[in-house]
Amino acid sequence: MFTRLPKLRFGATLATLLLTVTTALAQTATVAVFSLNDFHGGFLPDARKDIPGAPAVWQTLDSLRTVYPNSVTVAAGDNFGGSYFYNVTGGRLVPDFFSRIGVTLSAVGNHEFDDGQAKLADKWSAYRPAGWNLTYVCANVFDEQGRLAPFAQPCATQVVTLPTGQTVTLGFVGLLTSNTPNQTSKSKLTGLTFDGNYTGVIEALKRTPQYQPVQQADIRMLLTHVGTKMQDGHPVWDDRDSANIAAFNDPDFHALLTGHSHNPVCGRINASQYPVVQGKWHGEYISVVKFEIDLQTRKVLSATPEIVHVNPAIALGDKQRAYLKELESLLADTQIEGHSLSENVTYCTRNLVHDRTTDKYCQTEMGYMVCEAYAEAVRDAGHLPASTPVIGMSHFGSIRGGFPEGQIRILDVGEALPFANQLRVFRLKGEQIMEIVEFGLHNETYGWLQTSSLEIDTTKTGHVRELAYINADGTRTVLRKNRTYLVVADEFQSGGGDGYRKEYFPESQELRFTGMPTSTQAFINYLQRRPAIPGYARPCILPYKKLNLRRLPARL
Repeated sequence: MFTRLPKLRFGATLATLLLTVTTALAQTATVAVFSLNDFHGGFLPDARKDIPGAPAVWQTLDSLRTVYPNSVTVAAGDNFGGSYFYNVTGGRLVPDFFSRIGVTLSAVGNHEFDDGQAKLADKWSAYRPAGWNLTYVCANVFDEQGRLAPFAQPCATQVVTLPTGQTVTLGFVGLLTSNTPNQTSKSKLTGLTFDGNYTGVIEALKRTPQYQPVQQADIRMLLTHVGTKMQDGHPVWDDRDSANIAAFNDPDFHALLTGHSHNPVCGRINASQYPVVQGKWHGEYISVVKFEIDLQTRKVLSATPEIVHVNPAIALGDKQRAYLKELESLLADTQIEGHSLSENVTYCTRNLVHDRTTDKYCQTEMGYMVCEAYAEAVRDAGHLPASTPVIGMSHFGSIRGGFPEGQIRILDVGEALPFANQLRVFRLKGEQIMEIVEFGLHNETYGWLQTSSLEIDTTKTGHVRELAYINADGTRTVLRKNRTYLVVADEFQSGGGDGYRKEYFPESQELRFTGMPTSTQAFINYLQRRPAIPGYARPCILPYKKLNLRRLPARL
């Protein structure tokens, strides 16, 4: 028979039980770190490019926080850059979005230099929401005096307050890929050096007073814009100085947050088997590391990596729906050179792919059209006949994507070619052009050179044997070593970016044309003249693929 306990006694028993359970639970806590890497200003959703959009990223983070309420959210660099929408809206979107999702700490990415060092140090002061600021962490970039660069600090801490009132301190040390000088306009990096001895940098930092707050933190991480990728089901480093950071083996650190290489990464890495995560790019994934910590001993009991896919169709809450409407209104109202971003430019008859994951070693149709647009811009600015041979060139990475089938808007053109670099024209000898093409077809790190109207004949061992210009009427003109031809490329490539030496494009051979558009505007102009693409935009050149780095196909 059931016997009811006296009310007072039952209450005391329940209180004792709750106290015992609470005490037991308070001995450990789960703290989650969420990381957003290589967002690249992906504010607007675009299902055709697997970009979920900022509202969906925000909603996903809110959902994660209901599961892991003891958390912090950080960024692993390249928060903008490669986004036309970000550029034409004046850069005010990042501080607004980061303040909404609670990001106040970020690694420095190579694209953080896109607006210049002064802008990087300024951190959108004109657009900062009240009470919000961003701290950049980076321990391996130095100025001309060998001091840490002024736009960042080497490390930082953040504090999580638990429901019990107890706190957990998290320490972050920042690193940026040493390959940044090859992936950023040289003019933006004046006076800076990028140290690839990551392990040595951290060891030196640990001997300074700046490191002491991190040393005293309960959880310590590297917050890096240094790339990783998955290989045979396991994470590996993907960086110019991979060997150095692969040797990093410091028991003081509990996990690594990475970015830069645009891969979804989740697992363990290095001899210490650090949990490591990277969430691809454009907010496709949120990186998560879940820490279990003993609050008595302050020892990290476990660290579990995970990446969470952001569903573009996620049901948005009231805040996120309102934010989406703000972005859509901004899209509708923003004008660029007299054109609305939502204005249709042309029609694409089929999907055109330009993806550096799958197409890195080929001449793409997008690449051809971009280069032909550059050549057309030269003829326009120089008032040259349409029959004038002009060779357009582009480094693979400046073209950030292809076009889907359907109507193509100004925004789509800008997002495919977002950097709006200045175009430069050179009169080069055939032998100089051959040297550029030779390098460009063996640019294993950054992908193949893209060209227009240029036929490339190679030897069996993959070296350039002969170049020919294909005229608009289909006739073929072989380039002679000592004759000169007009070549156009953007300022990034011709200034030494993506491995192309500045000597390939001598300033003494540069021609100045008044009214030369930027790369993006040249492409917009080109597409506006064509009711449909690709169509007759590619009359003579067939796509080619590099199946083996040591042996190229005999002819395009």
